[in-house]
Amino acid sequence: MEKTQGKFCKKDLLMRYDNVTMKVFESWIADIMDEIGWIKGKQQVLSPSQVRRILEHLGDPIPLTHLNS
Repeated sequence: MEKTQGKFCKKDLLMRYDNVTMKVFESWIADIMDEIGWIKGKQQVLSPSQVRRILEHLGDPIPLTHLNS
């Protein structure tokens, strides 16, 4: 897993996971939302440690183009 640097907004994560919807993404991280301090329905800047935890939970994204080939 790559080292996470800088800050991310929620939209950055959605794009990283092939532009899934917020509803889908939140269903994927439902088990860790409280742990990472995710605030539903609000804009939020996430720290590297929050993003790292999300990546640990979900794994590195695989672009759909790779799955559909």
